Amino acid sequence: MPEWYLDIETEGTDPQQDKILTIQYQALDEGRPTGKFQILAEWEWGEKQIVRSIVDKGLLDPTWDFVPVGNRLKFDLTFIMQKAEKYDLRKFTVDSLRYYWFTKPLVDLASVLVLMNKGRFEGSSVSAFADKPSGSIVPGLYREARYAEIIAYVTREKDEVLRVLTEVRGVLEALGAGRQEAGRELPPSARKDGGGRPSS
Repeated sequence: MPEWYLDIETEGTDPQQDKILTIQYQALDEGRPTGKFQILAEWEWGEKQIVRSIVDKGLLDPTWDFVPVGNRLKFDLTFIMQKAEKYDLRKFTVDSLRYYWFTKPLVDLASVLVLMNKGRFEGSSVSAFADKPSGSIVPGLYREARYAEIIAYVTREKDEVLRVLTEVRGVLEALGAGRQEAGRELPPSARKDGGGRPSS
């Protein structure tokens, strides 16, 4: 499965008026980086071109060719969709949008971070589990043309997301293996459809 780390930084939270400042992505193999970390910067290429570049990679196709991996991906994908429509790069009908969200695979850490935060949404960011600032600093850095600091920030963000992903993956794989083994030990009468899951 072609997984890709994906993240964006924006001026704010409204895709109608706020710009995408960076789009960053990197090829992964089972959560580990395998390709070069790419940062598409608005100040170098303009917003339309960076959106076009990620759309051309297949992000907005409802296929398994570009499986995004990251944190709070619904925000990122919605922002990119709206910008793609603005620049006539992609149009979505209600049906095509529904189809996209129902079929597009993605690996989003957002729910896992909420569980790591004892079920609380507030404070369930990557920053809460790493010694790094929040992404809210990026718009200020952009206005001051401190682009090297933005590059350093998004690189650090990627490293932290992938570190958490690796740690969580190991825990969940071990849990899954244990649950499968426990299911295999159940007598046939306690299994559902032979799949090793207890009857409810």
